[in-house]
Amino acid sequence: RFYLKNILFRKHQIIHEGVVQAGKQSFLNNVYVEPQLSTHGCGGVDPSHEFLPQPPTPLQVPAEDTFVGVNNLFRLQKDDGSPVRTVVTTGIAGVGMSVSVAKFSLDWAEERANRDLQYVIKLSFKSLWFLRNRSNAVNMSVSEAINYYYSGVKDFKLLDEENTKVLVIMDSFDRYQATLDWQNAPVINDNYTRAPVDVLVVNIIRGNLFRGARLWILGRRAAVSQIPPEFVDVVTELQGFSDEMKDEYLTKRFSNKQLAENIVQHYKRTPTLRILARHPFFCWILATVFDRCFQYQVYGTNPPRLTPFLIHIMIIQTNRRLRFYYGKAENELKWTDTEKKLLTKMAKLAFKMLERNTNVFYEEEVKELGLSLTEVVVFSGLCTEICPPVPGRRTFCFIHYTFQEFMASLYVFLMFYLESKNVLDSGSLLKHSTLGKSAAGLVKCAVEKTLCFPLGRYEMFLRYLCGLLSSTCYFTLLRGFLYPHNSPKVTGLDVAQQQLEQAIHTATADRVDNLKECLREMIQDDD
Repeated sequence: RFYLKNILFRKHQIIHEGVVQAGKQSFLNNVYVEPQLSTHGCGGVDPSHEFLPQPPTPLQVPAEDTFVGVNNLFRLQKDDGSPVRTVVTTGIAGVGMSVSVAKFSLDWAEERANRDLQYVIKLSFKSLWFLRNRSNAVNMSVSEAINYYYSGVKDFKLLDEENTKVLVIMDSFDRYQATLDWQNAPVINDNYTRAPVDVLVVNIIRGNLFRGARLWILGRRAAVSQIPPEFVDVVTELQGFSDEMKDEYLTKRFSNKQLAENIVQHYKRTPTLRILARHPFFCWILATVFDRCFQYQVYGTNPPRLTPFLIHIMIIQTNRRLRFYYGKAENELKWTDTEKKLLTKMAKLAFKMLERNTNVFYEEEVKELGLSLTEVVVFSGLCTEICPPVPGRRTFCFIHYTFQEFMASLYVFLMFYLESKNVLDSGSLLKHSTLGKSAAGLVKCAVEKTLCFPLGRYEMFLRYLCGLLSSTCYFTLLRGFLYPHNSPKVTGLDVAQQQLEQAIHTATADRVDNLKECLREMIQDDD
């Protein structure tokens, strides 16, 4: 037990967030803020929006009385009043599943919580996937699997006793990429019988192995949904930060209290940043970017722009996909045509959804684009599965409606920049114009389209498209990822700027503020 606690303490006392940088790690206890965790999961997508009361297809959100503390998960009870054995926790990418596991483990190791548990054993699906796919992989027992990672523990025979209080934590279910045969896998009832790793996994979740242990499984909803419901006692879902938690996280991140206060005040100046900060991962991006920006004395005069932050989300999650699911090292994160095609087709999907005024999609739409459902809704980190409005039909959406709006604008921009196509031009709008396929023509079409629809339908799409036309975004941030380093600059942006300025002067009062934000996204250069 002392050995296990020492392992967990050494592993989790330091937190590794986002993109790990040497010398930038923090002590977990100093910066941790516990996200909201609900026993009534609906998909974990926040419906808040700068313009709309709800996305086109309304999203469910759990009530506050369903929230439970992470350290109290195994004090939950089944409907019959008996203790839970198997708890599944899901959440969208970046909501803090791995960090919650780290904090739970550290609290147990330091005897801050769950002191009634005699053993806490981490046996992640990443570890099991490694054992399954070793070049010399052989059948093994679950006892041998544990001993492979915990060779210093000599008394694991205590796991055979049903009255031993043990918790087995199995994180990252989505990283175990095999299809499990729940119906036909042979039954294994002891911890020493050897079998393929797939069979061991099925029997652990069935409850045939670690019979007296409690089990905590974590993974993306689209992945864990394959587990038959009869093997799960309760499904919980991480929801992210409340408004107070956002500020607490950003304050804890910095020993310089004035810097922390500046950052908290600054991100709130842009409403959509305040909304997106519900995601702990996005809070980390805010902290990282603003920490660098505030090193310049002149920074902070203007509100922060939105588009660069959405680009950061896309790039970081795509790099994470390469590391987590394809085993690439940090120095191997070069995007191939596979990544470019995946993101371009997902952007096309987002644009088609925006045109249809919907925020949900289905498996057949992904297949029509020639994409793998697992790639889109699990590996990409940009989409998730949600509770279906129509029972029995699996339903998916982007991690936030405004991220869908960004991806839609990315598709329009890429078609313009890489293929010289203006997909917004119906053929009549620019028929007698000299603007043609220029940046000004693209902006003119986007403005006209936005103003033809009710307020909120295309406002954010237009703002992101204007942001993508700024050199900070398309030339500094995206170059080398979606197109080569030697790609040319966009010409004629001065005329595009004039198009926006003219629209500001002629638009109705309720449209002016967003058009001014569009102009700021295009020309502000202090990020």
